[in-house]
Amino acid sequence: MLKLLISLLVISVLVIGTSGIGIYLIESPHEDAQITNLIDAFWWASATVTTVGYGDVVPVTELGRLMGIVLMFVGISIIGTFISALGALLIGSRLKKHESVESSTKSLIIKKINDIENLEKNEVELLISMVKDLHDEAKTNHKKN
Repeated sequence: MLKLLISLLVISVLVIGTSGIGIYLIESPHEDAQITNLIDAFWWASATVTTVGYGDVVPVTELGRLMGIVLMFVGISIIGTFISALGALLIGSRLKKHESVESSTKSLIIKKINDIENLEKNEVELLISMVKDLHDEAKTNHKKN
């Protein structure tokens, strides 16, 4: 998942870079152009890809506007994929953490059971409580699925 996020970042940089240069080449020769330098071109490309769209710098040619339309859809796709991947990464790490805690609890229970003859009464009660809690959680999770 992390590779996907890095790939999306690289794709975003490439999209902004190529569209910035492209819009500059398309727009700058036009006499009414608002995009007359590369800084304005990259600003416009960034604002368009991120769907912010300030509107302070806009293409005036038909080809430039067509490029803007395409870039808007590309931007929406990149942002949607990025947010989905980020959400999946966060949920996955949370699930791994939960599984790790559950695994540690099971290991501790097994260790205590293997040494049951040496446990104090309160340790036995704690062990029983841990097993009950683990059982209840497993039943709850099973019902959810």
